[in-house]
Amino acid sequence: MASTMTFRPVVHLKCDVQQYAWGKMGSASQVAQLRLSAQQEHAKISSAGFEVDEGKPYAELWMGSHPKAPATVVGSHLPADMPFIQYLEDNLESSLGDAITKEYDGKLPFLFKVLSISKALSIQAHPTKEHAKILHQQAPDKYPDPNHKPEMAIALTPFEAMCGFREAKDIIGFFQNIPELQTVVGKDVCDAFTADPSVATLKACFAALMHCDDEVVRQQLSQLVLRLQAQQTSGSFSAEDEAKFCASLLLRTHGQFPGDVGCFAMYFLNVINLQPGEAIFLGPNIPHAYMSGDCVECMACSDNVVRAGLTPKFKDKATLVDMLDYTMSSPSARIFRWHADGEDAPEYRVYDPPVPEFTVIHGSFDKGEHTVKPRNGPSIFLVTEGSGTVHASPDVTVPICRGSVLFVGNNVAHKLTADQPVQFYQAVCIPASS
Repeated sequence: MASTMTFRPVVHLKCDVQQYAWGKMGSASQVAQLRLSAQQEHAKISSAGFEVDEGKPYAELWMGSHPKAPATVVGSHLPADMPFIQYLEDNLESSLGDAITKEYDGKLPFLFKVLSISKALSIQAHPTKEHAKILHQQAPDKYPDPNHKPEMAIALTPFEAMCGFREAKDIIGFFQNIPELQTVVGKDVCDAFTADPSVATLKACFAALMHCDDEVVRQQLSQLVLRLQAQQTSGSFSAEDEAKFCASLLLRTHGQFPGDVGCFAMYFLNVINLQPGEAIFLGPNIPHAYMSGDCVECMACSDNVVRAGLTPKFKDKATLVDMLDYTMSSPSARIFRWHADGEDAPEYRVYDPPVPEFTVIHGSFDKGEHTVKPRNGPSIFLVTEGSGTVHASPDVTVPICRGSVLFVGNNVAHKLTADQPVQFYQAVCIPASS
């Protein structure tokens, strides 16, 4: 493609919104709020067209170059909006840097998102890179690319998710106290796990659940729902009872997906409640499901998902059961810890997962002038609070507000003048040699 602009080290991105059924409705969605705020503030540099319909869901904001919903570069310096993919292709060395260009074939290796969730997402896991290649070869219609999809979610609001298998004592307790669960799994299989809570016996239990006859699942869920409703009405749960919490969650989930085998998954998987700023990292083969709340999410640039419950989409139960990591752990062990960005940079929190495609940095600046630490790699900024101006060079100034999304080229030095205190999340790919 022929270049239509002189390279600018910092540019605004206009990003697509996905309206999946599980998204929050209207202006209750952080996705809708952020997208609308940026459009209203940047009306002079971004073409209009986004309106919030209070009767529709707003589930995801995609910030990146994934071909399903690539961003566009916008600004008063352009005669028209420019595809972000073209901007990258025209300026590979300046935008991505030589190391990232070579490592990822001239592509931005991560996808950055905001999610707003009112209804549970599917019970799922993501394959390793090697497994993704095999699945793509076998069923490209269901597994659309050969890449892996490690991902991290950082809570923007109180956020609820299922992640990884529970500790053995908790699963055994549910087997003993929930007869409907024991029925769908099978008493002999439950007893084997109780006697020897190992990876092998846990896999056998989860496989038995996933492959249980659909009619048996529906019957046992209906019976369980009636029993839990009666217990709630009678007040037989104590205030801090884990069974009370699980009863409430099961009733809510069953209301969203009646008769779905995934409703039983909460008795196997940790239920984690994140506060804003807390995170979970989902490496390959970790079972998970987002349940409610708003988060920023970063992942390798892929759309490969193996599902087995809480979804009307294709369920690949056999593949999921075979691939899962059956390590058992506490909920707290699943929370991903950030670290400070050195003693001289207390304004940054770094979420650095064990994958090369991305790191996420949270920045917090008071009013006034600040030097933003340059990163050795391409990055996308999302401004979640505040307003001000980014200065990348004497002739490149970029206004920002809540909802602004910026692309910043490789190792670009820039300053921020904050008119109001600014909070942002920055996804960046840092070369391995750095």
